[in-house]
Amino acid sequence: MNDLLALAFLMFLAVSAQLIASRFGLSAAIFEILLGLAVGQVLGIRSADFEWFSFLAILGGIGLTFLAGTEMELERMRRQWKSSLPLALASFLSVFITVPLAMYYLAGWSLDASLLSGVALSETSVAIVYVVLVEGGRARTDVGSVILAACFLTNLIASIALAVLFAPPGIEVLILVLAVLLIVPLAYRYAGRVLDRFKGRPGEPEVKLVLLPLLLLAGLASVAGVAAVLPAYLFGFAMSRSLNERKEAWSKVRTVFLGFMVSLFFLAAGSNVSMEALIAGALIILALGFGRVLLKMVFVLPTVSGSLRKDRVYIALLMSTSLTFGMVFLQFGLEQGLIDTTQFSILVGTIIIGALAPTLAAQRWFDPWTKRN
Repeated sequence: MNDLLALAFLMFLAVSAQLIASRFGLSAAIFEILLGLAVGQVLGIRSADFEWFSFLAILGGIGLTFLAGTEMELERMRRQWKSSLPLALASFLSVFITVPLAMYYLAGWSLDASLLSGVALSETSVAIVYVVLVEGGRARTDVGSVILAACFLTNLIASIALAVLFAPPGIEVLILVLAVLLIVPLAYRYAGRVLDRFKGRPGEPEVKLVLLPLLLLAGLASVAGVAAVLPAYLFGFAMSRSLNERKEAWSKVRTVFLGFMVSLFFLAAGSNVSMEALIAGALIILALGFGRVLLKMVFVLPTVSGSLRKDRVYIALLMSTSLTFGMVFLQFGLEQGLIDTTQFSILVGTIIIGALAPTLAAQRWFDPWTKRN
């Protein structure tokens, strides 16, 4: 297929996913993964077949991680960390200390694949929590603020675990660490002033000023053989205050990623899934998917602070969601050869269960705002 026609077709799929998602009130990413799976199986369109598709999907994953970091403000973290940290630790450890053991000893996976599965499934979905809380106008409530902060901390811990477990030793990693330690504090302190200086000039310089350090960190991570998740996430967190105070600049940056490359990331992920592996591993996927949600809830429920205990089931369900970071981690694992296509497909199926089941249960039966109204 002609490259431009292929890109046009992918954009058609992205638009279709958005329309379907709007109809059901779910994240468009879920339907982009499913549509990517469909075209991969039926038409044989896979990201590996188009170099530009793979490259843009990688950029989409980096942008998605960066945007996730911008959703968390330092002031909110300062207010909520005491309530959120126990939730985050319980959410992460519930999966990280159980799933790798199960996959290694029961499923016979390699040590690397088992550890990656534990890290990938330990996340809490930024995309889903954002849709449910922020777009519903509930992020500023006590419950919403605690969940968002706990979500940020869970994914930060998971990103650190991924970096520690799979970063190869070498001078390149040291250079990356030094770059992060230099760029992130500078971005937090001076980004707002720089953005103000270039505001309103033609050529959208604000967007370029954000993309430059982000792509630099991602490039250094690629040279070091490390996932760009942690640097991009920390840089997004450092930029959160500056961008949240400058809505026009933030809107432009979001448009660059969300309007184009993020959709390609999820479509590419779906195209890499094997339908044969999904069918053959259906029982494993169901057991792992619902078992993961149950584990998270069992660990998270006792850690909900006293003032929020009446909403503890709702909080535990949202902390059990999965999607964004798990997909980024799995794509990295597939590219680095830590997991094969069959393992990737099983884990993607597990993540989709984690995206749908707890979200629907939380909104249908345990939504505290619906109960109060």
